[in-house]
Amino acid sequence: MSASAMLRNRLLAGDKLVSMGAWDVLSAKVIERAGFDMVALQSFQWAAGWGLPDIAITTPSDLATLTFRMAGEIETPILVDFEEGYGSPGHASYWVREFERAGAAALHVDDKGPVHMCPWLPGSEVRIEVSSAEYTAEIISAMASARRDDVLIIARTQVKSDGLSTAEEEQVRRLTMYIEAGADVVYAPKYATMSNDLTKLKSFAERVPVPVLAQFNPPGFIEGYIPEGSKDGRSIADRSFEEIFDCGVQIINTSQIYAVAYRALGETLGMIREEGSLQPARSKMLKFQEVLDLLGYERFQKQ
Repeated sequence: MSASAMLRNRLLAGDKLVSMGAWDVLSAKVIERAGFDMVALQSFQWAAGWGLPDIAITTPSDLATLTFRMAGEIETPILVDFEEGYGSPGHASYWVREFERAGAAALHVDDKGPVHMCPWLPGSEVRIEVSSAEYTAEIISAMASARRDDVLIIARTQVKSDGLSTAEEEQVRRLTMYIEAGADVVYAPKYATMSNDLTKLKSFAERVPVPVLAQFNPPGFIEGYIPEGSKDGRSIADRSFEEIFDCGVQIINTSQIYAVAYRALGETLGMIREEGSLQPARSKMLKFQEVLDLLGYERFQKQ
């Protein structure tokens, strides 16, 4: 059974899934070994792995190649960032098959454009424009028509949550259109996640006929995550997985876990420099045999 078919079956069975973001094949293997249900290959962390910000310098070919390498080494379903469809509906039709061939189990597409950049980057608020819902629906429809296997299409809207009911209504309207166009899963809208309002999150999950994915970064990663007027200084990222699942969400995804790895690396390097020896690394590192196990070295010895 393909990873995409396995993922689809698990969602149909009502399973609750947790996805963690990878930035290379080895990090994906670590995530799989830790027992998570999905691996997310999203634009910010894999661009960061190249030493770049998430501003579309990397190409879909680059991402498809990494997806291919990753899918060949893990069995865990991979969620891949399909950006805004990589161009026209025709482009989306082409690339959905390429990522399908590469081994992606799910592709998520959103409606910002024409300039691609992470909406959390400074200056993005004046550069990013949200595409018309009709255009993004065309992209999703083209993807749904072109796919050959069970790859899932996951839709997200980038309409800003300004606290007004009109913004909430527009987010729901768009996601409903995307479902009608062929989306199998939708991201929980920002008016629910960024407000840290579980009542709104549950209400949304109850009104849509497809599984809901809730995405948030590790707590403390981004300033501005805490809702305005919060009395406890907490955000959606501080919630337990159980609380989110109890709202009807089926997939929880966090992509920026790489920040934990790089901080640990930086702190260990600082201790090494300060102490003038490698002793601080002793308790911080994977042992050589663990690395070999992750790399699957044993299979290369069978000759």
